Amino acid sequence: MPPMMNSNVSYAKHTLPYPIYSAEFDPYNRGYLLVAGGGGESKTGIPNQITLLDVDNRACIETAAEIDLSREEDSPQSIASLATKNGLITYVGINSPQNEQDQGTNEHFRAIEITYPPRKRQKTDSSSGDEKATLQKLGKGSIFKSAKGPRQEKYQRLTRLSPAASPRQNDRPSRRIGAIASSLGKQNEVVVFDATVSIPRQPDILTRIDLPDKQEAADLDIANTDEDEFSIAYCDNYDLYEQTFKYDFDKKKVEKRPNGPRRVHQMPHGDNFQKAGSRSKFRCLRFLNSQNLVTVVNKPGKSGAELRIFHLYPTGPALHMGEKKLPSRIKQANSLDVCALDADQNGNQQFIIAVAGQDNSIEVYTVDYQAATETFSSIRGFLTLRDVHKQVITKVVWALFHSPTRAHDQPTTGSDGQPIKREHPGPQYVRLASTSIGNTVVIDTFPLQPLEPKKGDSRYVLSHPNDRYFWTGAYILVISVVVLVTAFLLTAFSSGFVETDVGPFSFLPQGVKDFLDMPAGAAYNRAGYSKITPDVPAASTAPNLRSAIAEHHASPEDAQATAVVIRDVPEGDGLEVHVHPEKDKYLEKDVHAKHWHELEEHEKAFWKEKLIKAGQWVEGEGESILKGVLWSTYAGLVGQAGQAVLREL
Repeated sequence: MPPMMNSNVSYAKHTLPYPIYSAEFDPYNRGYLLVAGGGGESKTGIPNQITLLDVDNRACIETAAEIDLSREEDSPQSIASLATKNGLITYVGINSPQNEQDQGTNEHFRAIEITYPPRKRQKTDSSSGDEKATLQKLGKGSIFKSAKGPRQEKYQRLTRLSPAASPRQNDRPSRRIGAIASSLGKQNEVVVFDATVSIPRQPDILTRIDLPDKQEAADLDIANTDEDEFSIAYCDNYDLYEQTFKYDFDKKKVEKRPNGPRRVHQMPHGDNFQKAGSRSKFRCLRFLNSQNLVTVVNKPGKSGAELRIFHLYPTGPALHMGEKKLPSRIKQANSLDVCALDADQNGNQQFIIAVAGQDNSIEVYTVDYQAATETFSSIRGFLTLRDVHKQVITKVVWALFHSPTRAHDQPTTGSDGQPIKREHPGPQYVRLASTSIGNTVVIDTFPLQPLEPKKGDSRYVLSHPNDRYFWTGAYILVISVVVLVTAFLLTAFSSGFVETDVGPFSFLPQGVKDFLDMPAGAAYNRAGYSKITPDVPAASTAPNLRSAIAEHHASPEDAQATAVVIRDVPEGDGLEVHVHPEKDKYLEKDVHAKHWHELEEHEKAFWKEKLIKAGQWVEGEGESILKGVLWSTYAGLVGQAGQAVLREL
């Protein structure tokens, strides 16, 4: 959808007295945003602060509370929050004063308790009207190993927690783990810890990951893979790592799989591999779900950036599933975040991706996950937010989207016994916050829509798939019209404008007029075209096998109804992908078509070789993606139908 069509996206802006380096929404989406930053250890007059912003009103941002930090210490670099009943417990990365670091002491890990004021609708008669939010220091400690060297510059650059539980699961204790990563040290590390305590001590440490000398984690993230089981992924400049933890919170016992982090992907070298700085670099990563993640990759020489999606297997390397190049004006990307919308009963789900570029713009994309095939659609641009801030963007972060109460949870009959129509919940929104070193905070609010408005339990999407088809069709139509008009005018000028005819056909040469007078089959000289049985459903083509499966086999019901057919092209190593809307009728006509399980082993080997040569499939994807597809070498029916469609286009 073009940006001009997104005028319903609203925004609010707020300015603080310090540069902002980190931000996070309340995990339960209670209308608060926490930001932190400052001028660091200096006498510039710029404060070091943590500020709680009230963002309940989408039209404005207000300061709810703030805490001033020592100007003899470093500024807060990263934050992550645990939700409590009345507020937050926030972990903050703040370095101790330089003189303390020089003595080998750096209490970089801080904990702050935040108490929210009651909302107006929550106030009781006993509540005073001037209650305000409060921020209180809980404690501090040192988790990283002591830095070595004449000047200690190691600091806590990254702080991340595992995903928060849904607010509707408040009856269960929210047990989460966290991870922090250091930077600017001679030997940096990633530390994973139990996040059920305010200040983790040695018994609360799940693992320490020592990174090679002078390397550091560019980004990290944590996903829940099962109850009390977590997957942590992190990247340095050129490598992507993953490790899974099964943690018993009561016994403080951890099982690691594998014992150390495994490298699942290595950035390939460019053509000029001997030249320094010729490789692309990982900049950011976020989990999409427990098995898939998206990364931001900056190309060498500030020549661009792109998104890449990877699938993580329990063992072995990750599978590169897709990518999206960012607009050419973005030379480097600074920040990334993902918002996961609710899934339907089949597990299908849409994800929203926000990427900040060095040009102070934010690109918003959507990607759809098809659970039946465990595949993703292509990453599609939704909106470009230009000149969001006047100075460099430091952080983009989505508010978590919690699915509202569904229609099936509503009563079905009224007090009079009459049935009540179950309706979908009211308007839903997702919110994106961005911060900058120019002291500004901007929050953009995006309205969501039900995928199927007539169904009370429909999942929500930001970009409706029908919009994609509409705009694709519109672009094709415009291009076709331009090509036809251009060809018509060129023909007219070359014909010399015949005067004996009237109307627009006077511009056409006699050969073209004779061509148009011929029947369709004769005009194309296709004697065999009429042999196609009229009651065979018309075929359409698809660019590749993955997109055909993602679009037409999104659910088991779709796979039963629609035929995705792979046909061998005898000339060369090519393949043709056709889609027939009525699978049963197609099978009646093409008796040579077979499902994957009906093929002989030598036939499977033949098709695998063809798929690999055509770039349609790789061994790492497995055979599950091939099982719902029909395989045909019968050139009669499929070939005629495919050629007819291609020539009509």
